[in-house]
Amino acid sequence: MNFGMPTLIELEGLEANISLCNELGLDFIEINMNLPAFQAECLDAEVLNELKTKHKMYFTFHLPEDLDVGHFNKRIREANLKVVEDTIQLASRIDAPLINMHMNNGIYFTLPNRKVELYEKFEEEYLRNILASSNHINQMLKGTGVKLAIENTGIYHKPFIRKAVEMFLEETDCYLTWDIGHDYSSGKKDEAFMLIHKERMKHMHLHDAIGERNHLELFTGEIDLPYFFDLAKENNCSCVVETKTIEALKNSTIRLLDRDKGFSLT
Repeated sequence: MNFGMPTLIELEGLEANISLCNELGLDFIEINMNLPAFQAECLDAEVLNELKTKHKMYFTFHLPEDLDVGHFNKRIREANLKVVEDTIQLASRIDAPLINMHMNNGIYFTLPNRKVELYEKFEEEYLRNILASSNHINQMLKGTGVKLAIENTGIYHKPFIRKAVEMFLEETDCYLTWDIGHDYSSGKKDEAFMLIHKERMKHMHLHDAIGERNHLELFTGEIDLPYFFDLAKENNCSCVVETKTIEALKNSTIRLLDRDKGFSLT
């Protein structure tokens, strides 16, 4: 079971993140493509390969969180799919095993007495777009050795989202990421869906939570972390220690070692 870290906003550039990754004895870095420096067109595969060889680590990718492959507008949808395609090509060139993706809720209209979610209102069209996009993405993944893992964000209580994710799971190279902090802080809105499909889980985002506060240091909150460690082992998941600061990441890694849960970070 491999442990990694996200690219941190406190650190300037990829090499500073790699230095911390090495210091903590972690196996990989998840490159967050929300950041301007980490767009696919800004990253050089040759340089990334040199870095991973030199430092004996590897990379995964986190697609931009505003990505929307179910968008009603064809041109916007195609542009989003091009971002996915560029990332798959880059990941393939550096033997990155996994790309993480959020599902997008879409737009909603606020009426005097209720909120109308457009992907729910026009579910048939939305799911038609998702089906086409999931098929297209799976075709792009074939033969690359790269997996797509869809991350929960506390929205799996919505039927249209569950149906969309299940369309992806029908594809051979599409899997799940369980973000345990998102799930806990949502009131475990994702848990039932994740457990039904737990055999498709390949990736995990680890952080602790207290109520609606998440991305806390490991072992400082309310989450039953040993349960998720066992689940990650069972599914041979890669695990990102997804705290957001250098201090929290260091403390979490120390606590992982101190708790001696039967795995090693070396």
